[in-house]
Amino acid sequence: MTIQARIHFLGLRALDLSQDVSASIMRWKWAWIVGVTALLGFSHWFTLGINASQSLPDKAYLISKQDKDLKRGDYMSFRWHGGGPYKPGVSFTKIVKGVPGDVVTIKDRDVYINGAYVSTAKPRATTGQPLELGPVGVIPPGHYYVHATNPDSLDSRYAITGWIAADQVLGKARPIF
Repeated sequence: MTIQARIHFLGLRALDLSQDVSASIMRWKWAWIVGVTALLGFSHWFTLGINASQSLPDKAYLISKQDKDLKRGDYMSFRWHGGGPYKPGVSFTKIVKGVPGDVVTIKDRDVYINGAYVSTAKPRATTGQPLELGPVGVIPPGHYYVHATNPDSLDSRYAITGWIAADQVLGKARPIF
């Protein structure tokens, strides 16, 4: 039975959807204008981020594209440069643990920032591949050390991630849930 036959069988009249949509748009044109303008404005200033891994406890983030004034403890979203299991351009969200001028040191795979313990780098990934230690020394201007709470997180303690350059930053992220 076709859709039109089902509609007729139910006693409903078949509608010309294109005319119905056009009429609705014209009837509610100011609501459509406001809605589309709000959506465009929202997408200019914000985007939504989804954390598909277990690296952080929250799963959804509101990313403020215009807010790139990052401080230690802020959540930040950035574009992955490529490598490992992820393609270039994938969006990551992590916590800023180190800012320009901070000193990163590693002793026996334990990572410290300004002498305070941050985390321990695992020798191997969950896939079994060896993990090289991330950069040490003074974090240069325009770079950040990023961290996540899960011990399996791919963050700055590993060379594959390293320090995140300011041009990779999408913006400050705020957990939604």
